[in-house]
Amino acid sequence: MECRLHGLPKEVRAVVFDLDDTLVLSTVDYGKFKRLVIDKVVSHGEPRTMYDPKETVVSIISRYEKRMHEAGLPDEERRRRLAELDRIMDEVELERVAETKAIRGAIELLELLRSRGIRIGILTRGCQDYASAALSEAGLMQLVDAIGCRNSETKAKPSPESYLRLIEQLGVRKEETFFVGDHPIDAKCAANAGVPFVAVETGDVSSDDLRAAGCVAVFTDVGRMVEWFRTILPIESKKYVNNPGDPH
Repeated sequence: MECRLHGLPKEVRAVVFDLDDTLVLSTVDYGKFKRLVIDKVVSHGEPRTMYDPKETVVSIISRYEKRMHEAGLPDEERRRRLAELDRIMDEVELERVAETKAIRGAIELLELLRSRGIRIGILTRGCQDYASAALSEAGLMQLVDAIGCRNSETKAKPSPESYLRLIEQLGVRKEETFFVGDHPIDAKCAANAGVPFVAVETGDVSSDDLRAAGCVAVFTDVGRMVEWFRTILPIESKKYVNNPGDPH
């Protein structure tokens, strides 16, 4: 695919998407999500005043990890506590996953990309079970080539490790990709990985804040990206063939 938008690679072989509020309407109760995480952290002896439920869960857990390290907790104990938090988050994510719906135009966009031979990755801070179930409920799972999740083998976004591992699974170079998401965390992940970021406004972040975070373009939603992609993709479709390692 040859891209004609300033800031994007000239040739793109894969597009990586965030999941919640980018491709699907999130059903996760993030308020409950953060309250339970903070409660567990406090049960480990942390002062509640150190953790604000208005923060992102990324900030909350990052601060807790730093404080555990500063306190000199053994690696095994730190891993055990973080696994406890993972289990809490997994449970909340799965509570209403059966209600997941695709955002307008998401199916059409992914079908268009695949018809042109573009590989599709999903990078989410959700757990593997949630990501797979949400994509299936939304009718998108069969259109996805690889998924990177919170509890995979690498650090979750905004760490660049998660993005770089995902594109390795997709069989492409990072210079042939870009990231689409709805949140500054996605923008930071893209910047950390050294790839362009395209934003959508279907989350709870304003277009001004998304631009300030460093995106090369902002769309109302992924549905609005369909016509743009049609103008930049080759006219003749390429037959899509899954790699032997695909999850389908």
